[in-house]
Amino acid sequence: MGKKHLPAHLNHIAWNRKILNVFWVVIFVSVCVEVINSCFTSRPLEEFIEMYIVLPTILLIFMVSFAEWSFKKKIKYIDTIIIWTASMFSAILISVHYEMYVLYTSLFFPMLISTIYFKKKKVWLSFALNTLTYLLLSTFHPVLKTMNDLMDQISMICILLTSTAICIGIMSRGYEMVKELNKAQADHQDLMVKSTIMEKQVKTDALTGLYNHMAFYEYMDVLLLQAETYHYPVHLAVMDIDNFKKINDTYGHGIGDIVLKRIAKAIKDNVTTDDFVARYGGEEFVVILNDISEEEAFTLLEKVRLVIQRLEHPEVKEEHITISTGLQTYRRGMHKQAFFEGADNSLYVAKRQGKNRVITEGYSEAIHI
Repeated sequence: MGKKHLPAHLNHIAWNRKILNVFWVVIFVSVCVEVINSCFTSRPLEEFIEMYIVLPTILLIFMVSFAEWSFKKKIKYIDTIIIWTASMFSAILISVHYEMYVLYTSLFFPMLISTIYFKKKKVWLSFALNTLTYLLLSTFHPVLKTMNDLMDQISMICILLTSTAICIGIMSRGYEMVKELNKAQADHQDLMVKSTIMEKQVKTDALTGLYNHMAFYEYMDVLLLQAETYHYPVHLAVMDIDNFKKINDTYGHGIGDIVLKRIAKAIKDNVTTDDFVARYGGEEFVVILNDISEEEAFTLLEKVRLVIQRLEHPEVKEEHITISTGLQTYRRGMHKQAFFEGADNSLYVAKRQGKNRVITEGYSEAIHI
């Protein structure tokens, strides 16, 4: 099996900073407690201050300062150094306050720290350091060696071993949760991709790659609402390929599809990225032009008409294939149906007046170039 890794954002840097801060807090609290104890001790005050405040505090500050230096220098083994510092912390607190059995629980502190790193090797390292710390104290400490016999040592080692197993169990559960989270995220991304693909398929014309009839009406609803609210110009062009039925009847629908795709591409390539192009149905296209004047819209559609007129179609014998276009500018308060019918009526005028032209409501006659 490959190595298990936690997500990159669960890094150790922030946690190491927090752990070092805890070390400093523990030193401060320890000094405060011993200062209070100095008021009640039966020992000579100077001896108490030296043995219970000055000496342990100096040792603790030295160790934490070394860990701080390693952290700032980004030493490679900073995690191990922090675990070792925690073990030394426990050793000093227990050796100085040997009469307080509750401080034996500080041996679990390095284990908790090692669990944060989510690496089993570090948990076993903390177990080894804690076991060694306890055995050295219970064997060589002048007081503790009289308070701990062999059974005490065996019992403590068993407790530490059990705690290690619990820490590793917690880590294993953490790996499972991360794996489940990653799977859920992957499933969500897969669903989003599939949803996007399906939405595109539903709203896209399969032959030309343009938007379809449904997408056109959805976009027009949103755009007209914005135009009504913010008062910027919007124009609708309805285009129809001239004599397209004759092409289908003469050359077949396969050739007709090739012509449709070529003309659809020409329309899309010659409007701006702010404009919306859709295949409305059959040989009919619609274009919504945004944020330009009516004259500019007319000029742009004339350009498109000329480009399409000059296209070469080697599949057909006709000299040119042309389009007719009706243009309608949106007026405030205009219903979307009236907006579309205005462009559609202008298209029929263009057809009646000879095709291959652009007709807009602002012009009484077709412009033919």
